[in-house]
Amino acid sequence: MSEEKSEIGRDIAGPSTSDEQRQQESEPQVVATEDTKAPNQEPKKQRQRLISDKSSPEPNPLILEHASLETVPPHMKKLLKLYQENRKMPAAEWLNLLIYLVALESGFVEEETYAQKRHLIAPVPSFSSFHARNVRLLSEQPANYVVCFNDTAYSMRLRTLLDKHASEEASVVSALQSRLMAITLGDQLMVTLSPAPPSKQPGYSISLPIGRYVLNVQAKNKPVYHRFRKLDELSYQLKQHLFQPMRSQQLMQMEQKLQPSLLGLPYELYDEIFRYLDKSQLNVLAKVNRQLQLYTKETERKRQMGGRS
Repeated sequence: MSEEKSEIGRDIAGPSTSDEQRQQESEPQVVATEDTKAPNQEPKKQRQRLISDKSSPEPNPLILEHASLETVPPHMKKLLKLYQENRKMPAAEWLNLLIYLVALESGFVEEETYAQKRHLIAPVPSFSSFHARNVRLLSEQPANYVVCFNDTAYSMRLRTLLDKHASEEASVVSALQSRLMAITLGDQLMVTLSPAPPSKQPGYSISLPIGRYVLNVQAKNKPVYHRFRKLDELSYQLKQHLFQPMRSQQLMQMEQKLQPSLLGLPYELYDEIFRYLDKSQLNVLAKVNRQLQLYTKETERKRQMGGRS
């Protein structure tokens, strides 16, 4: 009986020790799973924060150069909204509207629009051209251009904006006027900006490939500006070859100083700068333009007067 009891005790003790071993083996597994799951929760939180940052709306750009398929400048939306019903316009005419938007950013405005909004337009200093409030205000009016030559040419009269000290004499007003002409030649748009007659100043021109900037097909249920491409390049080309040279030419004709530039310095500073130059250096500087030639002659005259005294 005692042997049977011991065997029964062993049988009873056997399963209990195996259960304890199983519990001991299972406990570290539970701890391990807790340790492995804990660090995985932090990256998930980081991913959620990144997603929320991407979903935040991007601010609207100020100029056409920074436009994209998702965001465009407010003045671009305003002007294109006026032509929503004319979605079947030729691609060249859409490009002509983009050219006018760049003209607004460069300190130009269509003459009829200037006459209507003149009392609301803020002055634009000679050393600047972009005025955000002016551009938004003027873009609310349609671009008044003339379509001619069987819908292949677009003509528009422009006025350059200046500061409040600009004179309103007839000669000054004439110097601020220019004519923008765009002619379709195959797949190219020849754009010319010339001063209004009877000015003898030169004009400026550029050739733009239409298909490079405006697609021929308009996608359904998409804004009109989804047809436009490479607006940064278009804006740079127009400002560099048309609007900035013309504005500088007009301001120089009116004897306005283009700051920051050598010609825009106060007169008193020229004596301070030129006194460090010898005669040969002054002769080189006099060949730049007439204004510097007058300043250098005045400096030489003062030197001669000082030597005699």
